[in-house]
Amino acid sequence: MQSNKLKKLIAIFFVLFIFSSCTKDLIVPDPPAPPPPPPPPGENQISYKAEIQSIWDAKCNTCHGNGGTPPVLTASKSWQNMMAMPGMIDTVNPGSSIIYLEVLPPNGGMVQMGQTTKANADSIYKWIRQGAKNN
Repeated sequence: MQSNKLKKLIAIFFVLFIFSSCTKDLIVPDPPAPPPPPPPPGENQISYKAEIQSIWDAKCNTCHGNGGTPPVLTASKSWQNMMAMPGMIDTVNPGSSIIYLEVLPPNGGMVQMGQTTKANADSIYKWIRQGAKNN
């Protein structure tokens, strides 16, 4: 009889030990990024379709067209493709956007290939700072 009591006591301690050793870590997600600051008053709004897509069409689609080097920058796919690539567009910190750095003189990869200008980079930067809208 004493051995049954001892077995029950050991079982109770074992169960208590198992439950007391479990811990619960609370995983808190990162807060969302703050919205981009508004453009300065009086700044002209950059139209993606009229201004940015025209840069891709004139200077980039030879290499970044359908079946070419990603991102594909054709009119029907460019905005979606850039938004889908991590780091390509950063509306919180436009200056760190990959697409901007690639077109920024003097060291951007597309500048070195003779494809883009400072004016192109300025338009792309303003468009990203204004929220990179598909307008």
